[in-house]
Amino acid sequence: MVMIAFDEMCTCRAYAAEKPFYDALGNITFHHWLRQVIADEAVHSMNAVNVIRSRYRDRIGQVGTILDNLIRAADNLCYSGTFVLDYFGAVYSKELLADSRLATMRNIAKPLIV
Repeated sequence: MVMIAFDEMCTCRAYAAEKPFYDALGNITFHHWLRQVIADEAVHSMNAVNVIRSRYRDRIGQVGTILDNLIRAADNLCYSGTFVLDYFGAVYSKELLADSRLATMRNIAKPLIV
């Protein structure tokens, strides 16, 4: 679940970082579609976060280590036909991964509202 929450956050931030490129294409319909895709990725991340907060509350202290291991492993990943950890392109910088880690940690730390 941690990997999914993090991966969806990374994708959300990567799409957002590439918005200027897509906006330059001049297609307003595509612009609106991309905004919806970004929002959808954020929802996926929060869904995973909510599962972590509700079902794995006792393991939240392990999340930082899991994320650090994922980020370290991302350096050596080869894309192999999945949509998880498919980090290719300059936008997936160390900064983006660190910011996504921080956002994921912050979201998980928030109290669960039932």
